[in-house]
Order: sequence, then C-alpha cells, then structure tokens
Amino acid sequence: MKDALRLVFWELTARCNLTCKHCRAEAQDHFVEGELTTEEILAVARDIRDCADPIMILTGGEPLVREDIYDIASACSEMFSRVALATNGTLVDDAIAARIVASGIKKASVSLDGACPETHDAFRGLPGSFDDALAGLDAMRRAGLPAQVNVTIARHNLHEIEAILELALAHGADAFHVFVLVPVGCGAEISEDVRLSSDEMDTVLRWLFDKSLELRGKVHIKATCAPQYYRIMHEVSRERGIEVGGSAHGMHAMTRGCLAGSAVCFISRTGDVQPCGYLPVQVGNVRETPFGEIWEGSPEFKALRNPAELKGKCGACGYRKLCAGCRARAFADTTDFLNEDPDCLYVPPALATAQ
Repeated sequence: MKDALRLVFWELTARCNLTCKHCRAEAQDHFVEGELTTEEILAVARDIRDCADPIMILTGGEPLVREDIYDIASACSEMFSRVALATNGTLVDDAIAARIVASGIKKASVSLDGACPETHDAFRGLPGSFDDALAGLDAMRRAGLPAQVNVTIARHNLHEIEAILELALAHGADAFHVFVLVPVGCGAEISEDVRLSSDEMDTVLRWLFDKSLELRGKVHIKATCAPQYYRIMHEVSRERGIEVGGSAHGMHAMTRGCLAGSAVCFISRTGDVQPCGYLPVQVGNVRETPFGEIWEGSPEFKALRNPAELKGKCGACGYRKLCAGCRARAFADTTDFLNEDPDCLYVPPALATAQ
C-alpha cells in the first residue's frame, strides 16, 4: 500500500468489568447490540491482510470478556505477523495466560494508573483492581508472554509516576508507555484541573526521555497521545550530542508523533473506522465498504497524511512532519482535527518572532 498501515487498534467489545474515569470506549457491563460477530471480524481481518501486515492490537472494553476471543486471536495470529492484546489484567490467571499464549498473541499490555491500590482503584472504579492487575501481569510473565505496562497520566497520579515505573520493572514489564489523557469518551467529563497543563506535560515528557536513556536496553519507554515527545527527544538529543533511536524494531520500533490516519487506524466494535480511537471521526464502516477502499480512499485520511494541511502553529512548526500535533486534542478543542494542538507549549520561531 502507498500509505503503510502499521497499527490497527480493534475494539472488539464495549463490555468491561471496570468503570474507568477516562475510558475512551465508555465501556458497559452488558452486551451492546451491534458488535461485529466472529465471522464478520475474521472476514474483515482477511480484508486487512490483503492490504497490509500491521500490528493487530485486540482491545475493548475488555477483550477477554468475549467468549470467542481465543478463536479471534488464533485466526489473526495465522494471518498477521504480530498480534497483541490490550487488557486491564484483572481477569488473567495462570490458565488464562496460558490460553493467551496458545492463541498466538505475541504481547499483552496491562494498565497501571497508580503505584498503590488507593490511586489505581479510584481511577479504575473497582476495589481490588490494582492487586488483580498485578496478579494478571505476573501470570502473563510466568507464561512467557512479553508484557507492557501502560499508565494514563494526569494530576491524580503525577506524583506517583516514578514509582509506577519502578513497579512495572519489578514485575518484569519489557515496555512502559505513558498515555497523556485525551478528553474523549468518559475522559471528556474529567475536569480541567485533573488534566495536565502544557508545562506539566512538557516536564513529564522530558523526564520520560531521560528515563528512556537511563534504562535503554532494559525496558522500552515511550509516550503515547503526546506527539511533542518526538520534538523533545530531538531537542534534548541535540543539546547533549547524543543519538536518537537505536536498533529497536517490531513492536518496539521507533516512530514519530501523531500517526492517526497515516500509519494507524481504529476499528470500533460496530465496524466504524476512525483515524484513531481518540479521534471520533468516522471515515467508513467495514460492514459497508472493504477496508482497503476506506484506507486508501478516505478524504480525512488523505488530509491527515499531508502535513501541509495542518493549521495554526502546527502548520507553521518545523517539527510538523516529526510531531504533527495531537489531532484528537485539536478536534476535542475545536471540532477541526487539522487545527493546532491546544496542549503543546512550543511556539515555532517564525511565530515567536512575529509576536
């Protein structure tokens, strides 16, 4: 394909056993009508494979609540080189971990949103979910499954971020990804005083890059939903005279900022295709249109692939091809996904001079 598809995030269900405050999917505790059937999912998977061989990330809700999850994972593992599972970890014990591995899944991610039960459980909406998530992480590691720890960072856990990283390392995680809160789904209801300011976000991302250098070779560290991280990486690397990147490949490959619609897409539980899970702009539905036609033909995807289409300071920024700004935050702020990222504090020199 002309525009290489690198990642597909596939929301298999809205069902979940947690009620997380920031949930993009606005998860439910019951079956929601309209979810793609097993047969539909496998047909679409074959359609995707005809176009590309992306990393296929099976997510939700909580994907493990689907009774056919192992059938889906096994079939996808036969089609795609790399299939991963995004789970909250609370349903995973040794038997489940063994089934995950047997289905061909190459990696799983578990979310930790605090370094202690009080912080994590309050954010996740279920007492005991912290201990259960760690137990699930441990079970997956015993089964030999590489595991990634995700943390959604906001002011409620900002002071615990270092301890969360230490906890991830102590439990054998091989990757640590920091997600900066995007105000969509339930996350839109989180008050402004909980979200990080631009200054706080910049500070966290600089700390994260320092940790990625300190722990290089031990754990893969990156920021997600914070495309300015790649600007920071290059700025700090230039200041220190060090090389950015390395030999990481596969699921740990170096990338760039916002990839929504250019290398990444999201498929909802009902078949809607979006640039990413946090950018609620429907560009087609796989029940109605072959995936390849959506990926190649969507006007929205074409706009997202062209940095010249960006507006405001993102359009004037010398880092626009590397960073591109968060298209989801631009949309949440202005309903125009090509507008400037409202949470980035960087001012391009041309605009700073003009001011």
